[in-house]
Amino acid sequence: MATVLIFEDNMALALQWRQLLETYNHYVCCCTTIRNALAIATAIQPDIVIMDMMIKQNGRFVPEGGLTLLARLKMEYDGSPYIIGVSGYKPGVYSKSTPLELAKRTGVNITLYKPIAPDHLVDIINQCLANRQPSLENR
Repeated sequence: MATVLIFEDNMALALQWRQLLETYNHYVCCCTTIRNALAIATAIQPDIVIMDMMIKQNGRFVPEGGLTLLARLKMEYDGSPYIIGVSGYKPGVYSKSTPLELAKRTGVNITLYKPIAPDHLVDIINQCLANRQPSLENR
């Protein structure tokens, strides 16, 4: 079992992921803002954070996406959660590089393009747990 924080602007998608992961007995919290993400991270000390790298509010991208959250988690959060960066934006849509390429360079452990097949998400979570097992056993 893992504690998972999902930072995603599409709450319907976040709730689908939450429901899926809860069927595997993971404890999951969802949020759409950095302020909430940091508060939740402090409260639950997640083992894994799934973060959308590009966040929209009121139909517009905001600067407070996954890269900002990643930097803030590194500065403010004592734990070292496993970070999964996700995005629906691929090269060529808006630019030649993607938020996920930048995420890889700034410390995200795994990057995934949306849509993500449910079984693939479960496999990725299991891989994260296998890589973090010693710290999880000490809880």
